[in-house]
This record gives sequence, structure tokens and C-alpha cells, in this order.
Amino acid sequence: MAEERNRLAREIHDSLGHYLTIITVQLEAAGKLFATRPGRAAESIAKAEGLARESLAEVRRSVAALRASPLDTAALGEAIGEVVENLRASGIATTLTIEGKIHPLPTQTKTALYRAAQEGLTNVRKHASASAAQVVLTYEPERVVLTISDNGVGRRGEETEGFGLLGLRERVVLLGGSLEASDRPEGGFRLRVEVPVEEQDDG
Repeated sequence: MAEERNRLAREIHDSLGHYLTIITVQLEAAGKLFATRPGRAAESIAKAEGLARESLAEVRRSVAALRASPLDTAALGEAIGEVVENLRASGIATTLTIEGKIHPLPTQTKTALYRAAQEGLTNVRKHASASAAQVVLTYEPERVVLTISDNGVGRRGEETEGFGLLGLRERVVLLGGSLEASDRPEGGFRLRVEVPVEEQDDG
């Protein structure tokens, strides 16, 4: 738990620091342009306002992740099922399929997969413009794979990963796993997280 809190603290620090740096640059530019080019100054102020809203949303997301996890009282599939149900309630037809023989997973593995489901489905709701999404949780003897696919607009060209996916990638790599996030050939977007299972505890 301490390691998880430290990781989230670093994520909040890095993302907030990034946003505040850009906001400061935009406001400094506005100050210099205000007298001679008020239109450009207004644009810089508007950009700073938008970035401030984004940074607030990012902090709220990270703080929410620090709260008690549903995994404390529910199995991984049940906890992900609640996230799926929330997306379904927002109007996006979302399904959850659990494949393979369910077996106990280390706490860090369960947490990583649950956070991946949260981040992936939040991105579907906010950015994908999708009407449908599929979540597949696959148990194999030596690994567990979570795949989230949607029929939305995809990554939209050269768009880079946000802080949420970057944080997930860091978490998964520390567990010896991998994260793939890419457009689907048939349209939409796919997030695939694979985590090896080397040791098991109750869960």
C-alpha cells in the first residue's frame, strides 16, 4: 500500500508540475501581449484556463485512486464489472467477458488490472465517441490479460498518451508486464494489458 501511494504521489507531482509549467508560460505570454496584441493575450489566457481545468480533473482522478479500492471487498471480475456497469449506464453498450480458469492473483496484479479497467473505460467515455465497448479479462496459468476495445474514433493521428496511460504503463512494467494502446484496423481503439503471474496469494 505504501508503494502504491508513493507511485500515485509521484504521478500527481509530475502531471501537476507539467500543467502548471505550461499554464505559467501561457500567462506570462498574455502579460507581455496584453498592451499590444490583446487578441493573442486573450487566446493565451483561454489556453491557461483550459489547462487549469485539465489539471484539476487529473488531480481528482489521482486522489480518487488513493481512496479505498473495491478490491478490498470484491473479486477482480466483480470490481471491473462495476466499472463496466457505470459505462453502460452512461449510454455506451459495454460488455464484460471473463475467460479461462479464475485463480488467485497477487494484490499488485489485481490493482494494476483494476486501474487499467478504470482508466481504459474512462477514456472510452471521455474521448472515444464510441457507441460500444468490449472488456475481456483472460486468465491463463502464467499470465492475466485485460483487453478493452471500442468502436470510436481511435487515437486521432499522432495524439500521444495522457498521464493516465503513462502511469498505467509504469505500473505494469514494474510487474514485468506490458501495455499496448493502439488504433484497431477495423476502427476504434484497443488497450491491452498483460501481467505475468509468478506468485499467488489469497484473492
